[in-house]
Amino acid sequence: MMWTPEKLHTLGTSKVIETEIVISEIPSLEASYDALVVSNIEGSKPLDIELDRRHAQIQIALYYIGLQLNFRTWVAQNDKGIIYQNKKLGEFEGIITSLKDEKLMHAYEDAMRAALLIDCIWFKNGRLMPAVMEIEHSTGVTSGLSRMKNFKDKFPPYPTRYVIVAPDEDRSKVIKEANKDQFHDLNTLFFPYSAVEELYALCQKRKLKGVTEDFLDCYMEPVLNI
Repeated sequence: MMWTPEKLHTLGTSKVIETEIVISEIPSLEASYDALVVSNIEGSKPLDIELDRRHAQIQIALYYIGLQLNFRTWVAQNDKGIIYQNKKLGEFEGIITSLKDEKLMHAYEDAMRAALLIDCIWFKNGRLMPAVMEIEHSTGVTSGLSRMKNFKDKFPPYPTRYVIVAPDEDRSKVIKEANKDQFHDLNTLFFPYSAVEELYALCQKRKLKGVTEDFLDCYMEPVLNI
């Protein structure tokens, strides 16, 4: 339907007008991942290439989002060997080599051990921990919640976000598991893949400045007692 005041027609009737105007959909932001190689670690379980590649893509997206927001990022110890753009993920700028390097962590050895296999933890300014995140692509949501709960129980009470990152279609599963009594105090947030990649693509396209970690709450959904 178009408004054409210069070409009047009878009220209540339809009229076809030829035009050269082309209206297309607004292009959406798309995330791109370059030269990602997921290799097996000696002694670990066999890889499902597609599942592990998708998990690694989301992990890389989380790293770049954190980098854009001036966070230092911890990635699970067994994921630091992922090859991206011909370099190990553990060698990238802002990736934490050892949790002992973080002021918040170095006095809590039990918490550091509990954090070793958590997929992604963001740190900021040596004083803040904006998010603790588990990517649940191929495993049950319970395993990620359990790792975060174990970490929380071994770390002094501290304001942060405990986040399950999972495919959009797993939302109901995340809600169900996160609301179980043993995970209630995590106050879990759901960060769907679509939101991760929307934010990642925005970081790729625009160099965000002056954005606080509160900006993350626009992309994460509270799921407790839904």
